[in-house]
Amino acid sequence: MNYQTNQAIYIDTSFLLWLNKQSDGHQEEWMLDGFLFVLKKLTLHQQIRLDRDGHLHRRFWKGMEQVFQRQLLTKSKKPKDVFYYQFIEMIAVKEGWIKKGSHYASITYHGREFLDLPRRTQWNHILRYIWPEK
Repeated sequence: MNYQTNQAIYIDTSFLLWLNKQSDGHQEEWMLDGFLFVLKKLTLHQQIRLDRDGHLHRRFWKGMEQVFQRQLLTKSKKPKDVFYYQFIEMIAVKEGWIKKGSHYASITYHGREFLDLPRRTQWNHILRYIWPEK
């Protein structure tokens, strides 16, 4: 299974600073849990509604925030304004784990394959987008 693509992903420095603040000694792989949540939720529901901007709907992310006890969305902040959510969607689409139609997103065969990988392999794959090899 080859997940390599040649399109660059650019990460905002503020996202890296935010990531650093989120990590602790008890739960190093919390970001991977976000990716797995998205893919498992799509598997469970088969499709998730998109908002007007073409992103996974606000209610979807609010559900994730409740599970992980985070509050990134506010009354004025939309999913497109939260780089962490953009990052998850961007990688999931780029890797072909999810596909987006005009109104809904769904998981793909590659997304299911990713869910079947060992957790360490999944985590290493995500980390390549944050700290790429040369």
